[in-house]
Amino acid sequence: MPSGDVFEIQLDMKVFFGLILLLVGLNAEEIEGYATVGMVSHHFGTQDSGERYNGNHDAYGAEMVYDKRFTLAYLHFVNSRDKDTDIVVAGYRYDIYKGLGIYGVVGYQKGYCFDGLKSVECTEGKDNDGFAFLPMLYYRHDYFTIDLITQGTMVALKLNIKLF
Repeated sequence: MPSGDVFEIQLDMKVFFGLILLLVGLNAEEIEGYATVGMVSHHFGTQDSGERYNGNHDAYGAEMVYDKRFTLAYLHFVNSRDKDTDIVVAGYRYDIYKGLGIYGVVGYQKGYCFDGLKSVECTEGKDNDGFAFLPMLYYRHDYFTIDLITQGTMVALKLNIKLF
């Protein structure tokens, strides 16, 4: 019987090779890769303390799109309350008209607290990680995508440059 560390390594290798086999089976022409190079936002109001929200998020990340619809993405940014935030999501893009569409993502986030679909200041004793769901609009061009994110009291634009 292998020890815990050896068993974990064997399991990790099985998952790794399983992912390689899955990717080999996909048609490479259907996979697109994007780099997130920036995100800006505007808030319709101020924080409870009266301070303005952060509007420049120093965002960077990566997004893989399969068959122009299914996505896997990672994004790191400084949130509106100046806290580092990481989010890993899977999503679905639905084209409505010539590159315009609806985009929904669901996944795991760390650095934000949520109350429904709205981000809120984390309170004492409240964990700042967990489930994330974000509905968006998007515009897709041959060389980039722009995601429009809104939560009622803010609007944000995220720019993704196509790599392949």
